[in-house]
Parts: sequence; structure tokens; C-alpha cells
Amino acid sequence: MAKKSENFLCTDCGDTFSKWLGKCPSCNSFNTIKEFRSPKISTEKSFSGKDLRQEPSSHSNIISPLQERLSTQISEVDRVLGGGFFPGSFVLFGGNPGIGKSTLALQIFLNFLKQSELLSFYFSGEESFDQIFSRASRLSPGIKTSETRNQVFATNSLENIVETIEKNNPTFVVIDSIQMIGLESSSFGSITQTKENAEVLQKLAKASNTIILIIGHVTKNDELAGPRILEHLVDAVLYLEGENNSEIRLLRSPKNRFGSTLEVGVFDMQDQGLQELKNPSEFFLSERSQDSFGNAICPIREGARNFLLEIQALTVKTNFTAPRRTSAGLPLSKFHLLLAVISKFTPFKCETFDAYLNVVGGFKIIDPAADAAICAAILSSRAEKEISPEIVVFGEVGLSGEIRRVAHMENRIKESQRLGFKKILCPRLSPKTKRPKDIKIVEIKNVLELMKMLLED
Repeated sequence: MAKKSENFLCTDCGDTFSKWLGKCPSCNSFNTIKEFRSPKISTEKSFSGKDLRQEPSSHSNIISPLQERLSTQISEVDRVLGGGFFPGSFVLFGGNPGIGKSTLALQIFLNFLKQSELLSFYFSGEESFDQIFSRASRLSPGIKTSETRNQVFATNSLENIVETIEKNNPTFVVIDSIQMIGLESSSFGSITQTKENAEVLQKLAKASNTIILIIGHVTKNDELAGPRILEHLVDAVLYLEGENNSEIRLLRSPKNRFGSTLEVGVFDMQDQGLQELKNPSEFFLSERSQDSFGNAICPIREGARNFLLEIQALTVKTNFTAPRRTSAGLPLSKFHLLLAVISKFTPFKCETFDAYLNVVGGFKIIDPAADAAICAAILSSRAEKEISPEIVVFGEVGLSGEIRRVAHMENRIKESQRLGFKKILCPRLSPKTKRPKDIKIVEIKNVLELMKMLLED
């Protein structure tokens, strides 16, 4: 029996199925499975090709100046990209509605617009020219309509976008958004149309050596719409995240063929757009609590950077059969694990206490070095004793209650020293680690020792 070329695809998680289902078994979303038709390939067709080794090489062994990375003039964006955009790269930019995707993309475009030797285009399928120009005037006061009239376009036609790029060969292009453009015969927003758009633009970027930045919507699970389709086609994925009630925005790159995926850019949302935070540690600690228990400071490592963050914990006697656990900025499973370690290896039991955790600034922690600081904040809340504001705590906590070394300990110590902290509680240092003279380092072996150091008079 011939295999069917039709299948069904979940628009949220991207998994495929042989038949329609009301609920996706992978992501548990309802009414997200749509029919997707794969292109039919005839097995009777005889393919003809060329031996690529016999073809003249289209590139040289020496990289020309034109192949150098193109800086966005925004250091935080360049950091995440690995030094700037690589010529011919196809980049997907996502984030929650209202998070600042279009604002940051327009800021990058305006920076390129100021460079007369570069030709840049901005295509919007969601806003009119007047709306875009109004926002551009706020981001770059003094900009004139004549400077943008021939480089900013409000259109939904993929045919017109492709024709404009092919005829003018620009250096940089922004398309806002990939879901709101398409061919005349396509259905806007469908998974098939999105895939067709991405395939056309990906080939166009490589053929014309144009940097194409496409903005994508996210699903209700905060994932890029059509992730399995779009992420495989693009060279890099940029994701802007942050809390709705916070002005802090974090730029990450979960996929980057031309740089590290561990870097993070930090921005402050202002009336003039997204402003870079040159010293994020001072910003995160500017409003830290004084004379209160349940707070601990920890140096977090993100890529090649160190941030000092405040971690808050609150424990109260529960009124329910099962205690409540809430975590903001840390996976709930990790929070449960650390509560279990404290209950097992210290006199403070957590079985009858509700526990709440918060990472100040909307930061999401994936660094295991924060384990010891989280335990310190929980112990401080349970004992109702303040941790000295001059103390920094870091280290990875194991299931046996031990506190282990983490990577880049010397850099974390230097960042703590730079911000004026006087004492560090951390795992045993390597013999090669340099010990600064003007800061006291106390080595701790397990959470019981950590508790004694925090609660001593």
C-alpha cells in the first residue's frame, strides 16, 4: 500500500500524527492539530543533477571584508549574536505580544538606516507606514519622512517583498511578521503558509547574501509558533523575554549557527525604546531588601557574564493538607528538590510549611550555582534571621546535602568583590584559584555548615 503524503501537525508543539485528534498528546493543547499536506514526490521521475566537484568554486579560501559580521551598533544584541549579523543569515525573532520585538527590530533597522553605505528595508504586514514612522520618531528623534519613505513598506504580499529584495539587493531586511505575509493564494496564519514563507525567504537570503530578520508570534505556551518548522530553517533564533509588570527584558539565542547559545543581553524598556544595561548587577541589586529575612545574594553565570541577583524565599505555616509550593524564576521541580534536602539534612522541616520563591528582576535561573543561595534564603526565612547584606552565597547542592564546586568560581568572586561585598560562602576552592585579600572567603561542605554559618551570632 502506498504511503499517504498527508498528515496532521500540532501548531503548538510541531509534532505530527497520522490522524486528527482533538487533544495533542505531546503538549496537551486542544484544537491545535491541523491537516498538513507534504509535497508529493513521484518515484517514477528521473532526476538529473551535476557533479559538484566538476563545477567551478563560487567562493575562495580567503574571507573577504564583505563576509565580516555586521554590527547592529547595540552591544547587547551583538553579544547574543556572537559579534553581529553574519551576511546572508536568516534569523527568527520571537517573544510574547507587547514584549518589545518590533521595537528592538526597528531600533536595529534605524541604526543601519543611519549608515548611508548600507541599504536596509523594513516590511510590515501588521502596521501602516504612519504607525511605523510614529514609533521610529520616538525611538530616533529628528528622523525625516523622506529618509524612510523608500525603505519602510506596509505590505502583506510575499511576491512584492521578494521582488523588491531581488531588484535592490539590500544588506539588511526586517519582516514583521512571518505570519502576516504570504502569497496571494495562501491563507494567512496557517502552518502551511508560514512554512512556505520561511522556505522562500531562506533561499532568498542565501542567494542574495542579504540578512533577513523575521519576527514570529508565540503560542499560548510561550513557544515560537510552528517551532519545529521554523527553527530548522533559520540560522539563528532570538527570543525576547520578561515579565509584564517589569521593565527588564532579556534577549537569548536558543539556536545560533554563528555563535554561542549561552549569551544573554539585558535591556531596560524606556520611552525611547530598549536601553542597554551596561551594569546589570547594580541594577538588580539597587532595590534589594534591607533588615529582612529570606533574602540571599548569588552570582549567576550567563555565557561570559556574571550577574549578582537577589533571591527571595518565604515560608509560612500551611493551612492545607498538602503544602503549597510556588516558584518564579526557578523550575518548580528544582525548588522541591532543595526543600527536600533542607528537610533531610537540617533541623528545619518543610513538610508543614508553604514555600514561595522569587528571583528579583524577572530573571530565570538555570545556573546550578544558585542552589546554595536558594537554600540560604529558605533557611533564613524558616529561622526568621536576616542574612548580612555583605554576604554572597553560591554553590551546587547535591542530593546528599553536599555543596559542590561550580564553573568560573574566580570570576564570580571578582564580580562580588567589585560590587563591594565583604564575605563569600562557597564550596572549597581549587588550589589554582586566586584568593583576593580584601574579601573573606568561607568554604562550606554541606547545607548543615551553611545553616550554622548563616545563623551564628
